[in-house]
Amino acid sequence: MDARVLKTRSFANLVGFDAAYRLERISGRYRDIDSERDARRSVYPLSEPRSIDVWELARRHREWVPWVDALYGSATYLPMADGALYEVRVSQTGLIARPLNQAARQAVGGWS
Repeated sequence: MDARVLKTRSFANLVGFDAAYRLERISGRYRDIDSERDARRSVYPLSEPRSIDVWELARRHREWVPWVDALYGSATYLPMADGALYEVRVSQTGLIARPLNQAARQAVGGWS
């Protein structure tokens, strides 16, 4: 899962601003390197293109909003398994994923 993250600098956090994000896409990966190179990939959008892209504006005009860091994206990778449920949150350091049920814990536990 990929996201664009508008991260706020520490002094902005002190006055109540927090990181903002937009989920971009979910894509498949293979454990096996040869499959990753040669097999068919899957990618699905999670958001529609917007006429005004706040992340791109903040990145392009960072001198106007020095308390915002838009030079940053985040991704988290999770093993998929039948019935696995995950919680994905955004923090000041990016996306964080945690397993929510036994199927997800087993999938993560066997992931190397």
